[in-house]
This record gives sequence, structure tokens and C-alpha cells, in this order.
Amino acid sequence: MSKRTKQVVGLDIGSTKVSAVVGEIALDGSLEVVGIGSRPAKGMRKGVIVDTNGMLEAIAKVVEDAEMMAGTRIDAVHVGIGGGQVESLTTEVSMELTTKEVTPRDILRLIDMARFQTSPDQCETLHVVPLEYRLDELTGISNPIGRTGTKFGMWAQVITAPGAASAILVKVLDQVKLEVQDITAHHVATARAVLTPDEQDRGVLLLDVGGGTTDITVYGGGVVRHLSSVAVGGSHVTHDLAVGLRTRVAEAERIKRQYGRALRSLIETDEMIDVQGVGGKEIQPTSRKLIGEIIECRVEEIFALAFQRIQHYDLFRNLSAGVVLTGGASVMPGMMQAAEAIFELPVRLGLPAQISGLTDLVNTPMYATAVGLALCGKDRLLEAEAEHARHPGIAQAFHRIVAWVQNFL
Repeated sequence: MSKRTKQVVGLDIGSTKVSAVVGEIALDGSLEVVGIGSRPAKGMRKGVIVDTNGMLEAIAKVVEDAEMMAGTRIDAVHVGIGGGQVESLTTEVSMELTTKEVTPRDILRLIDMARFQTSPDQCETLHVVPLEYRLDELTGISNPIGRTGTKFGMWAQVITAPGAASAILVKVLDQVKLEVQDITAHHVATARAVLTPDEQDRGVLLLDVGGGTTDITVYGGGVVRHLSSVAVGGSHVTHDLAVGLRTRVAEAERIKRQYGRALRSLIETDEMIDVQGVGGKEIQPTSRKLIGEIIECRVEEIFALAFQRIQHYDLFRNLSAGVVLTGGASVMPGMMQAAEAIFELPVRLGLPAQISGLTDLVNTPMYATAVGLALCGKDRLLEAEAEHARHPGIAQAFHRIVAWVQNFL
């Protein structure tokens, strides 16, 4: 590893796979991917760790794969939490200004107020996203620094996750000798990797169709406006095929990957394929149109549930940039057409961007969240260095205090 570069690692622990992306931060601030790893997940159900031993094995193998490719040792990661564990709500906080002029420190105080006001004892605040500011009677302020007034307020989106979920994540990674540098909502990380600034500003819906869940994220005005999840994903398609075709789950997964189409209309001929029965029973010829019918029903449900969620929160009219579809299950032929039919909006496939290096390997929705976690890690590292450059004395004192507390604990 060159002394002129810094390393960040994004670790995506999903319901069906574990992926890692190793990136080096170049002198110009860009991220070069130098190593990746991916293995089937063990011990996860709908984004929740249910089998610690199985998860430990999967993580250890993924990290080892990424280390060998990158030619470096991984001892710290930026990890994410997704699925139904992540929630968001909008809150308002305010305070009296002491200096009568808004400073960056005042904004940080409001963010801290929002963090502690909305997070119950059993939850942990992952992100506080300022939406707009208010100064006395003037509202809708996007940049309040330098303005004068007496009462300063803020509307913010607060994103939380159960404290127990973060704790078990840290505990599991500690057992494989990995330090958790940051925990980020999967929704935010994936958006960082696949959405453009123009889409975030105009209003866009991001659907991350994973194995056990589908994450829903809405951006508008350059910030996240809503995030949630529905407990349906690609694994449910596989399960439907296993039941409908009376075959093993592994065989159903193979059929989905090899012959799957999200829309029956994309299957032009009534071709018959061989399906292995349960328990090694004789092979049964099965119509591809039957397979397409089973898949289409579940895919339609996934997008219909997401559509209902968007309507419930009255967000549909603010999606002028359309829909971005990503996640491992999004690569099935016909998924974009199926989404267009439900949302009646333009749909594009979300691929990781703003990276260099092994782009031929990570240029797939399967790595969107892992790349996003690495990018978020890069952003935080560069922000910390910039703050250190602006206030070296304060930053050094802060780091000494943190080190003392860690040693004490």
C-alpha cells in the first residue's frame, strides 16, 4: 500500500450474500477499487442476524477473498444496516441564538438536539439529515450560516436502527478481528453509489431489490426525504418456484437465474425445460411460461407494495427523475419493464458509479451497497481531514480524549 493512499472497506451483510469492496483514496479524492469479495450469506433472515456462527464463517471468507485480491490486510470496515430495522421520521428542533449570528457550531447543536430528541433508549440514530432551516419567522432557508436572528430552528430527517442490531453487528465483526468504523443505513449507502446529484435534486425513487427485503428510498431537493422497506425480495421468487414446480430451493434458484423473466410477455415460445423433482425424483418437463407466470406474480407484488408505500406518504408527485432499480434481484430480464408498468415512470438500472479500478467486476447492482459503503467511508475520512486542517488544535485534543476514553473502557 502506497503511503500516498488511504484504504476504506465497505462490507455489505445482506440476507442472501455478504460482499466486501476495498478502495484506495487517491490524492484527488477519487476512490479506486482494488479488491472485492462475495459469498452466500449464512445466518441472516430479512436483514437480521439469526445465526452468529454461520455469519462469522461467511464474513471471514469474504474478507479473506478481498484481502488476497487487494494485496492488503483488512482490519476495519464501514458496514451497513438495512431492511425493516431502519426507520426514519421528520422532526423539528429549535433554540435561542447566543451570538445572534448563525455559525456552523449552531447547526451542530441542532443536529445533536434532533439526534437525542427522536431516538428512544432502545434505538440508535444513524443519520440526521437537515431538510431546511428557520430563523425567526423566515422559513425554507437552505444555508443559514451568517444570517442574524434570535430563534434558530431546523426540520430534519432522523434515521434510526435498533441499538441491539448495531450491538450484535459490532460483536460479530469483533470476533473476526474487524473494527467497525461506521454504521450506515443501506438505503443511504446504496443511494451514494448509484444516484446522480441531478436525480437527488429533482426527486427520485430508489428501489433496492435484495434477497429478503426491498429497500425504498426517496430523494428530493438533494436530500433523503423518506426511507422504508417491504419484507419481500428475490428469495421469495425462488421460494415460489420451489413450491410451484415441486423442486428443491437450489434447483429453483438455478431455474430463476437461467430462465427467469419478470414478465411472461418476454417468453416468446412455449419451450419446455427439465426440472429435477424434490428428493432426486425423476425429471419433469416444465413449460417456461408456467415459470414466467410464477415469477411475474411475485415481482408484481414487490413493486405494488412499494407503490402503495409511496402513495401512503404522498411522495409520488415529487418523482420527476423517475425510478432507479438496483440490488441483486434487479438484473433479471424484464424487471425494469415490470417496474415501469406499475409506477408509470421512466426506470433505469442503478450501477455503482464515481469509482475507478476494478469497475468491470463491481459494475453490477450486486455490489451497489458495498461500493456505497466504501464511498461513504471515503467521504467521512476526507471530511475529518478537512476539519483537522481547519482546526488542528481542536481536532488533536478531540482525538486524545477519544483515545483516553477507549483505553479507559
